[in-house]
Amino acid sequence: MGKHAVESSETKKSPWRIGLLTFLISSVVVTLVGMVMLWPDSDDVVLAENFSQTFAGNHDQVDGTITLVDNSACNSPDTGRVFADSPSISSEPAALECVRAIVDITSGVNEGQKTQLVNYSQPGDPEFSAGDKIRMVETPDSDGQVIYTFADYQRGTALIIWGVILVVAMGAFAAWRGVRALVGLVVTLGIVGVFLLPGLASGHDAMWLALVCGAIILLIVVPMVHGINWKSAAALAGTLVALLLSAVLSWATIVTTNLRGLGDENHLKIINYLPEVSISGLLLASFIIGTLGVLNDVTISQASTINELAEIDDDATPWRLFTGAMSVGRDHISSMIYTLVLGYTGAALPLLLLLSLAERPLIQTLTSDVMAGELLRSGVGALTLTLAVPITTLIAAWTVPGDEPTPDDGKPRLVHRH
Repeated sequence: MGKHAVESSETKKSPWRIGLLTFLISSVVVTLVGMVMLWPDSDDVVLAENFSQTFAGNHDQVDGTITLVDNSACNSPDTGRVFADSPSISSEPAALECVRAIVDITSGVNEGQKTQLVNYSQPGDPEFSAGDKIRMVETPDSDGQVIYTFADYQRGTALIIWGVILVVAMGAFAAWRGVRALVGLVVTLGIVGVFLLPGLASGHDAMWLALVCGAIILLIVVPMVHGINWKSAAALAGTLVALLLSAVLSWATIVTTNLRGLGDENHLKIINYLPEVSISGLLLASFIIGTLGVLNDVTISQASTINELAEIDDDATPWRLFTGAMSVGRDHISSMIYTLVLGYTGAALPLLLLLSLAERPLIQTLTSDVMAGELLRSGVGALTLTLAVPITTLIAAWTVPGDEPTPDDGKPRLVHRH
């Protein structure tokens, strides 16, 4: 028994684990320094003067409920205006057929009043139905009166229901770890919203912002979701190294291909509204952040595989654990590359549809700025993923074995290793 205890103690004090802890502690320090240096300042944001007037997201919106849908009063002068009972009817005949919706205004300064919305069944027009809860944009006209136009549907209740379903399903099938994963998702979105987006708007270097943001997310979420143990430590180290490789590879691909990102309409809006923000930098940050989630998935899987193989065979050497886990990792690489590419394909499907109909040679289409951006995004993610698997597996093979799980009786279990 004493010999086993000595062996376990020696395993925990191995130089590999000391090196792993040193790397992680150094990563925490560097990340904290980077966070302090890059912390966004709202005074640094250079925003175009026409942003508040021309950007659609700035307009005030109010809630409404559709109470009547028909095809009458298409030419009413009260379309979009406020009235108490019913809209006035123009004596002139309507030039076009329309779908008219009477809407009860349920928020804003004209709450309790009504308005009328009209569409002419053009592509992209909403399909009105009685009972629909919608949002409308309030804009003043030249006379100072409020004009209402359709903005969107209200989705708050539906999203809450789907959120509850997700939480229940995660709790039922993934237990407490699944719930922690959802909390980690909230933390991730919070970090992006509080640090990354304001930092980009402030004009800070996009690559360093993405690296620091990714490191903050990993250093918080991985231990929170997967626990504080050597398996999580190995996966965290592998993901941090892969994150750095992702930044280098993303920068190299963008520079060597002269990718500008100007095929994206949203990038053009950034140029108009945020002239100090680098589009190539923004593109680089999107490459880095886009690979982060899938990287964490494969690194945790590889560290878990090493842990399971070590539990099955106490006598396995680190090299034997590495080669065994890599056979699993190769399958994981193949499947995750498909996942990564299909994920980007789904996001770019409207663009791909338009490009498929363009009368241009295929090679010109594939090498265009907009298409090359999507191909490189997938390629960088796939290459980073491929490198992350052996890196994490190598770290885990020399550090994870000997990480004894706590059995049901709550007493620590010693693993006999020769």
